Amino acid sequence: MVTNEGKAAVGSPPRFGLAVLGKLGGIALRLPEASIAVVAIVVSLIFEFLNQNYFNGLQQVLASSTALYGLIAIGEAMLMITGEIDLSAAKVYSTTPFIAYYLTTDYSLPYGLAIVLALVCATLIGMVNGMITVLFGVPSLIATLGMLFFLDGVTLHVSHSEPLTTPHVEPFNTFLGEGQQQPIGGFAEYAVFIWLALFVILLTVVLKRTRFGMYTISVGSNLLAAREIGIRTHRVKIANFMIMGFLAGFNGITESIVSGSTDPSAGDNTLTLYGIAAAVIGGTSLFGGSGTVIGAMIGAYVIAALLAGLPLVGAQATDSEIILGMAIVAAILLNILVNKLRNQRRT
Repeated sequence: MVTNEGKAAVGSPPRFGLAVLGKLGGIALRLPEASIAVVAIVVSLIFEFLNQNYFNGLQQVLASSTALYGLIAIGEAMLMITGEIDLSAAKVYSTTPFIAYYLTTDYSLPYGLAIVLALVCATLIGMVNGMITVLFGVPSLIATLGMLFFLDGVTLHVSHSEPLTTPHVEPFNTFLGEGQQQPIGGFAEYAVFIWLALFVILLTVVLKRTRFGMYTISVGSNLLAAREIGIRTHRVKIANFMIMGFLAGFNGITESIVSGSTDPSAGDNTLTLYGIAAAVIGGTSLFGGSGTVIGAMIGAYVIAALLAGLPLVGAQATDSEIILGMAIVAAILLNILVNKLRNQRRT
């Protein structure tokens, strides 16, 4: 004889499975990066299922592409948390290696010192962007767009639109990315990605464990309230513009070392758009006040995976752009949904 209690037990899903799903759902709601991490895993598994050479054949490509987009993305994430954006990142990326090159060739400075000074210049470009934005009230979209055209013109004029050979100084160059092109193995093959990971760790600590990080989030959440409690909002925004400038410049330096060429056309504006898209896919709000650099890095991986994986499974270039666009919108909608659920759970 089967009782009603027994029937209910047979017809209901296992409690263990529900408990596991509930815990996973709770983790996804607590961790802002969880939703995009799931997307990254699903995308990877799909490509691996469709083509078994995905991981084995594209490890280094995925690492270098993630670093390329990720260094821009984490800088944009920091800036977007404050409610601002930088469209000139790709041109800072292409200008900085030229500064290092001319300091070495024209002024006979050691290449290491030239790189340091070039990165200082990149950081100062970010400071100028920030000052124009916060001191003169120019929207960052316009201020950085003007800087984009200015740097593009200066770089093309000085270089006569011709690429130059990047100075070769060992072992300095190897640990900034040149190891990717050398059969030396080990960590040097993933040098740029390792640099990205180090910056992500550093900025995550800054955002979550320092007063500056708290101020950054407060400025983006409510600018007027932040001013009323004594936060120097202008300084916070300018500092994040400077972080963006440094990261874009560092990205340009490493890419010029990896490729062996300092190219004025290297700073394609698509790079900036991919960086912004990666930050948004990773959960950074375009309206400020929320976001993580870890999410931005994962978003950069998703873009790198789509760009590398779609041609591998037979997609045409136009198809790749269509799918990438749909993926960006889908990721944004997913993050909006997760944020709503997270806010409901808090209340």
